[in-house]
Amino acid sequence: MKKNILYILTCMLATMPVFAQTEVSQYSNGAATGVTYYLPNTVLDITLEAIEITRTPGEFSAYAGNYLHINDAISKPEKYWEISSVKIVQQGVPNPEKMYTIKLADGSTASNVQLSKDGILQAINTTVAEETPVTKKNTTKQMPDPKSYLTEEILQATSTAKMAELTSKEIYAIRESKLAITRGQAENMPKDGLSMQLVLNELNMQEQALKSLFTGTCDTVKYTCNIKMTPTMDSDTTKAVLFRFSRKLGILKNNDLAGAPIYYDFKNLFSIPRPADNGKKKKAPKKEGVFVNIPGKAKVKIYSPAEVYFEEELPFAQLGTTESLSKDLFNKNVTTKVTLDKATGGVIKIEN
Repeated sequence: MKKNILYILTCMLATMPVFAQTEVSQYSNGAATGVTYYLPNTVLDITLEAIEITRTPGEFSAYAGNYLHINDAISKPEKYWEISSVKIVQQGVPNPEKMYTIKLADGSTASNVQLSKDGILQAINTTVAEETPVTKKNTTKQMPDPKSYLTEEILQATSTAKMAELTSKEIYAIRESKLAITRGQAENMPKDGLSMQLVLNELNMQEQALKSLFTGTCDTVKYTCNIKMTPTMDSDTTKAVLFRFSRKLGILKNNDLAGAPIYYDFKNLFSIPRPADNGKKKKAPKKEGVFVNIPGKAKVKIYSPAEVYFEEELPFAQLGTTESLSKDLFNKNVTTKVTLDKATGGVIKIEN
């Protein structure tokens, strides 16, 4: 309910006239009317992609070397898994400890703000485009049944060896037809370039289908799963088990001993020097302006003993500090445009 109220309030404020000072305060119940927003914590959204591979021998695999000179044909059925990719996307989630209210005051130009759906500050006096998910289409073409290209002579052969011999001759005939077309020597040449390409595509499909009777087939199915992590200042770790992987079973939970461990390292690269403690407590200076994050950095590595899947330095809101943009940026004489990173709360751009 609170989110709905904030959203409506934001829309209303965008239509209000600009009212000599921008005042921002820590949020509290009963605060003066204004725009309440969050700064984010940074979450790691780790997407694991694995493929299940099924290798099936062809009907004529025993004759692949003799008739087509293919020495790496699939000779026995096999099914196994491989990790195809490990990707990381950073996302911002509201930090309840960093909730602020921009109060409306005469002359303030910071009342026109854009919040995300979950209330994270994204822009002031400008707008940012909402992220739209990208839909991926499966473009894998299904190979036709190779037996649909077998001639009557091949099908009436009395032995597998004879069928393999006749099929190999059919493959060589297709290759000769392709060569004649590309050289312009075919009896019935296609009329134009588009027609020629269509004919060549069809001949290629026939050749690949018939050839699969010798080489065998390799089918793949892709699987994905996600792991979300919210690091803290105390998250430094080395060789922690992120998940486990088995060539027979695929991606497994980190406590499933049926798979080999895939590790992750997390190293905080941003340290804040602490003031010397002289026994006297000093009152923290009051900050004025719009609060934003100064993100820290950490090195993230995901790996196995044999391969590194991901290694990069990334910014994190919760590893840095919170500072304020000067109130002078939003007085009655200046309309400052500010764009923030939704994942970290850090400033991307400031324009006057």
